[in-house]
Amino acid sequence: MRSSRFHLFADCLLLGVFLLLCSLPVVTAYPALVAGCTVLREQAHGGPGVTPANLLAALRRVLRSGRAVVLVPAGVVALLWLDAVALDAHGPGLGAAFAVATAILAALGLRCAAGWREGMPWRAVLVAAFRSVPEQPLVPVLLAGSAVAVTVLLTMSPVLLFIVLGPLALAATATDLWRPLPL
Repeated sequence: MRSSRFHLFADCLLLGVFLLLCSLPVVTAYPALVAGCTVLREQAHGGPGVTPANLLAALRRVLRSGRAVVLVPAGVVALLWLDAVALDAHGPGLGAAFAVATAILAALGLRCAAGWREGMPWRAVLVAAFRSVPEQPLVPVLLAGSAVAVTVLLTMSPVLLFIVLGPLALAATATDLWRPLPL
C-alpha cells in the first residue's frame, strides 16, 4: 500500500517536470495543464500513467480542440498583467481586490482544465464551470486555495517551479473526480 501512495507522489512530481517542459513556449502553459489533468484522470481510471508519450499525446488532443485553449488564457493573463500595472500606477490599496480576482480566475481556469473532455467545446466547459458553482461551492474555494498555496510556495522557494504544476494538476483533477463538472 505504501508503494502505491509513493508511486502517485512520484508521478505527480514527474508530471510537474514534464508540464514545465511543455510550458516553455509560454502560450502552451494552459494546454499543458489541461493535458496533465487528462493524463492523471486517465491514470485514475486505470490508464497507462504519467509518461512523456502519454502527456504529448494528450497535449496534441488538447491543442486540436481549438484556438480558444491557447488564446483565452493568454488574453486573461495579459489582462491581469495590465490590471496589475494600472493598480501599481494608481497606488496602494487595491491589491487585495486584485488578489481575490486573480484567485477566482485561477479557480475557474483549474476547474475548466480538469473538466475538459476530448470532443467537448471549450464554451460548453466554461458554461458548465460557471453553472456548477451554486451546486458545488466548495470546489472553487478549494481550487482557489490551491492556486494561492502554489503562489505562496513559489514566493518562498522559486525552485519549486520545476515541480509545482504537477501537484496543481493533481488538485484540479482530484476535485473534478470528487465533484465532476456536469457537462
